[in-house]
Amino acid sequence: MSKNVIRRALLAAMAVAIGGVTLLASDEAEARGRRFEQWTYESDRPLRGYEGFLQPGTYCSYRRFPVRVCSYDARGREVCKIKGWRMEQSCS
Repeated sequence: MSKNVIRRALLAAMAVAIGGVTLLASDEAEARGRRFEQWTYESDRPLRGYEGFLQPGTYCSYRRFPVRVCSYDARGREVCKIKGWRMEQSCS
């Protein structure tokens, strides 16, 4: 397998493990209220996170954002290039 596939699988597994441990460690007072957890990962390529239910009532999703670097060319036009990606994994 390629390094990227392994990296993506590892990040998704970490997000699921952290979410599971966080949910299992909550006490009764936290169980009545809504919890919101969010993690941020940065990489040179777009990553895939975990999308779906961890357990009944707890849903996780992710969003990917390009990290852009902008400059101006000789004509004064703005030129932007994507230099990396940021992924936000959230569970509630």
